Amino acid sequence: MNDALHTPNTAAPAAPAVPAVPAAPAAPAAPSGGSHNQRLGSLGERIAERQLVATGLSTLERNWRCRYGELDLIMKDGDTFVAVEVKTRSGTGYGSPLEAITPRKAARLRRLLLEWSTVTGNRARPLRVDAVGVTFGSPGGAPQVTHLRAVA
Repeated sequence: MNDALHTPNTAAPAAPAVPAVPAAPAAPAAPSGGSHNQRLGSLGERIAERQLVATGLSTLERNWRCRYGELDLIMKDGDTFVAVEVKTRSGTGYGSPLEAITPRKAARLRRLLLEWSTVTGNRARPLRVDAVGVTFGSPGGAPQVTHLRAVA
């Protein structure tokens, strides 16, 4: 018998198995390209849209632009057309993302929604401007999503 082939097992015993913890729902993959803030903003818009669709709104347009500016999302809630401004932050170090929507910004969003309704021939319908804040906490954790209705 060859001792080299029959050496005793001196390895440490295996660690006990750790029970699996259910993973949080995965956020959509971040788009590639652009700056970190652009990628974060795009990811926040997709998360906000998914959340709003889950509550019954339907998406009409994304990133609608005209010479006066841009609307992140245009959605329909029943008979009401809704412009949605999405603000995304990677943490709370600079405050809530919704704090970035000032009265002046809200008024500009309202004017943009009126422009969209004129261009698309939807002037006779009710209009509303909502805001959604998306805040990412710990890496891999689910983002916090806050929806404010009728900010303008």
